[in-house]
Amino acid sequence: MVHRYTLFVMIVAVMVAVLVVRLWFLQVVQGDRYRALAEGNRIREIPLEASRGKILDRNYQMLVGNRWALSIYVLPTEFEKLEKKEEEAARLGAMLGMTAEEIMGKLQGKDVQPHKPVLIRKDVDPQVYFFISERQRDYPWVLAEKMPVREYPEGDETLAAHVLGYLGEISEEQLEVLRDKGYKAGDIVGTSGVEAYYEDILRGVDGKVIMEVDARGMPLREVGREERNPGKTLVLTLDKDLQRAVERHLREGMARARTYFDRERGKNYVAPAGAAVVLDPRTGEILAMASEPTFNLEDFVGGIDEREWAELNDPRNNYPLNNRAIVGQYPPGSTFKVVTAMAALQEGLVAASSTFLCRHVFNRGEFQQFPKTCWGTHGSINFIGAIIQSCDVVFYELGYAFYENRNREGWVTRLQDYARLSGLGRTTGVDLPHEFEGRVPTPQWKWEFNQGNPDYQRWYPGDTVNLAVGQGDILVTPLQLATLYAAIANRGPYYRPHVGKEIITYLGEQVSTIQPQQLGDITVRDNELGIYVDKGKLDVIRSALTGVVSRGGTAAGAFAGFPVQQIPVAGKTGTAEVQGKQPCAWFACYAPANDPQFVVVVMVEEGGHGGLVAAPIARHILEHIFGLPAGQPEATVTE
Repeated sequence: MVHRYTLFVMIVAVMVAVLVVRLWFLQVVQGDRYRALAEGNRIREIPLEASRGKILDRNYQMLVGNRWALSIYVLPTEFEKLEKKEEEAARLGAMLGMTAEEIMGKLQGKDVQPHKPVLIRKDVDPQVYFFISERQRDYPWVLAEKMPVREYPEGDETLAAHVLGYLGEISEEQLEVLRDKGYKAGDIVGTSGVEAYYEDILRGVDGKVIMEVDARGMPLREVGREERNPGKTLVLTLDKDLQRAVERHLREGMARARTYFDRERGKNYVAPAGAAVVLDPRTGEILAMASEPTFNLEDFVGGIDEREWAELNDPRNNYPLNNRAIVGQYPPGSTFKVVTAMAALQEGLVAASSTFLCRHVFNRGEFQQFPKTCWGTHGSINFIGAIIQSCDVVFYELGYAFYENRNREGWVTRLQDYARLSGLGRTTGVDLPHEFEGRVPTPQWKWEFNQGNPDYQRWYPGDTVNLAVGQGDILVTPLQLATLYAAIANRGPYYRPHVGKEIITYLGEQVSTIQPQQLGDITVRDNELGIYVDKGKLDVIRSALTGVVSRGGTAAGAFAGFPVQQIPVAGKTGTAEVQGKQPCAWFACYAPANDPQFVVVVMVEEGGHGGLVAAPIARHILEHIFGLPAGQPEATVTE
């Protein structure tokens, strides 16, 4: 009997000891963990997402604003309590147009925090939003809240889509970089345009409400709050009314180009894409920047679906997401002749009074077997006339002269050096992401580019001759060309192009202004290149450019009836050959020529002749700028 009692006491003692040890383990060793879990069941954080800063034009007109979107979140801790998770997710998904897998996938991300709501869908149907918010007891794991999203005053015809840019959910790569700044999975960030470049400025600081909830997850009382702060407002250099006009004239000009017949290829010009830039040469401020085809920023509000995204990236739609003003790289054609002219004048290869003979064909030296031709037959012509008439033979001669002098000290890339002096072959530094640098080809570049193909590695006379007329391997963006012509307009200096003008708080208090930044001066000796252009020689070119639109030049037809006596225009046409495609039409100009305030560059892919297609577009843009009635350019085919 005693032994039984002793055994019973021992068993009880062991059980008590196990209980004590278990209590000690739960309360001491894992006390903090279970306390946090208990607190998590009692406390809920509701995010207060801050609105992004507004984007205004230079006259403080709205370009991008905000509105409140009805959104649905899921609370991970409450979702974990559900017995039939997949079934409940499917029930919610049926209302939101999502699958259970999509919803559960959002809740299983590596950055999901148990006590913070996870955004499932925004811009939901109001009936669904209010159905869920009014039946919270049936959906304690779901939260219906409003969040700010972008709004565009122009609606379906958003202006300056490529400049403004769109928003998207933060990628894993972006998150790795931005995690230290407080970003988390699911955050919406700028993906392109100024939305991306000025992300730190436009992004607001989120707030939160801390609620006490009961066992069923129903709110009892507010126990804390952190207010949200909207992002700062960004004022752009763009002029909204001018931007609208530039986009319209570019679109109409491209449509007009498609009505012109390409005799060489036996079909109309296709003109699938184009770009236009209006720049203030005195400051580098971009007053308008258009790229066609464009896209609708409204499509990205609430998240773009896979079908729409696939259409935007379909090559058959000509890549509407590309901002051709900064990523489109094209041979500049005869618009580049101003560089050749500067170089030839400065190096003494030609004088303003020099005369040439154009018989339509250039067949000097190596070109006897494969002669090059001019777009016209100009007969006896002086140097200034060659610029006005864009005589190819004259510039072939100059290009050949540069090649013949290649063995002189520093002359291997002398023509290319003047292109680099003018800002070509490198990015302009514009405050927009993904700008391309173009290309100024050199013998070294050609050797490296054609590694593995020795037949194409040598630099031939034709390479320099082609470069002299803006053909061959040279590539520029429309914005680079605008910067080049800004330097000519300014008689030397040129500035970093920019679209940001001013930063203010959401209350309208100025934070900072973006000041002009000089990039270079073509009339000041470059320490690295060792060259410059004398102002007097630059004035020769400036004078010739005014003749292009008036004195029987290649753009005279396009500017027929334009009041050039009151508002003189200096410009240059370009028709650039692209292998396998129809010619690219260019026109670059500045006005008033005697007091330059505006640089306009127009480019139309496969649009044909610069004087026939691009120059009329630029004319209509200038008419808008100066408040002139719309004129009717003459449809004359020139270079």
